[in-house]
Amino acid sequence: MGEAVEDLTEHLTDQEGTNQEGAAKTANITLKELIPSFWLSQILLFVPGIFLLWFLYLRNGYELSEFFSFTNTAGIWVSGTLAALAAIGLQWLAWKIFSLSAFDDGGINLLLLSLPMQTLIPMFAFGAFAEELLVRGVLQTGIVNYFGPLIGVLLTSIIFSAMHVRYVKKPVLLGGAFLISLFLGSLYFITGTLWASVWAHFIYNCGAAILAKKIYLPLIKGQD
Repeated sequence: MGEAVEDLTEHLTDQEGTNQEGAAKTANITLKELIPSFWLSQILLFVPGIFLLWFLYLRNGYELSEFFSFTNTAGIWVSGTLAALAAIGLQWLAWKIFSLSAFDDGGINLLLLSLPMQTLIPMFAFGAFAEELLVRGVLQTGIVNYFGPLIGVLLTSIIFSAMHVRYVKKPVLLGGAFLISLFLGSLYFITGTLWASVWAHFIYNCGAAILAKKIYLPLIKGQD
């Protein structure tokens, strides 16, 4: 098992230089611009998320444990992992069904995938927390309280999809973001803790990235 992991790591590392060069030709942003832009975008989600969580909920009697509970460990680790694996399976199926052009977002994802996993993991971890805090913790909680769980999860998923503005002209990518949001929103509502959706979001991003490096990027390279 250890040798297999080492072989995978070595294989992915060998591809980084080639992938970065090809991605840079496609994207309208450079690799040096991408990383700080990513962190800035996530901070701009995280800071309002923290403030709105306090302003709308904590100062009005909600307890922080109502959002970040560790009591449902099975819901966090088991349900979160299963939801992430299901989403990764849908991602793999989409690559089999749709043309490669359906996943072209202007080269941003391609450039992101050219980064090594040791760079992507902290980006994915913070990004998952920031997005789930604002989207599920703040927005979905309020919408569900007002409209009920079904409409609440659906409306939140529409908002989450709309946040991915570069997907507007790519229905497959936009639909994928919507479906992923349905998974995450349902998971949060069922388990009652943001840790479950944060964990699932993080595992999905990591798993989809590894899968893309093994399947999607070689297909792109084969078209060149």
